[in-house]
Amino acid sequence: MPKGRIVKKGVKGAIKRAGGKAKLGAGAVAAERATDVLDNPYVSAAEGAIIGGAIGGVPGAIAGGLIGFVLADGERITPIDMIAIPAYQYSAMLQGREPTFQIFIKEGELIAPIKPTDFMESSAIVDAVQSGPSKPRKLNSWQRYLKQKKNHIKYKSGAKKGKLNLAAMSKAFKRGRRK
Repeated sequence: MPKGRIVKKGVKGAIKRAGGKAKLGAGAVAAERATDVLDNPYVSAAEGAIIGGAIGGVPGAIAGGLIGFVLADGERITPIDMIAIPAYQYSAMLQGREPTFQIFIKEGELIAPIKPTDFMESSAIVDAVQSGPSKPRKLNSWQRYLKQKKNHIKYKSGAKKGKLNLAAMSKAFKRGRRK
């Protein structure tokens, strides 16, 4: 099955489970993790569009898509030779002044973030919270009653033969509690 179809199914399933706009971002993050391609600007643009659409409708989706495309987190391979300058000197360069320093980046070099971005930090926090140890809830008295084989009352005949008679079990359970 192609990656696109898997992502589409995953996003649809996540949105159905979420049941609202507030959880669309969760579907986008799930889709990104499913593809496992953090350096793809198109995936980041789609994620931004989904989150932006959940927050602000169509204009939010457009803005989110553009922001996701420009600010794609993760590693990047440079497609052509590039020259990098400090961001604070960009306006001065547009006015014709030379930046204080430049970095030449050769085609095919890998550019990876050194400091974790906000997205990376928030993803790590969410993963830590979700993967934390969770002990099972304590069973209530009715659940403990149902679990014991000696308390089972089954239908003797009819269409439900062999199945539990929960109505009779409920009456017996309630009678036992009165004592």
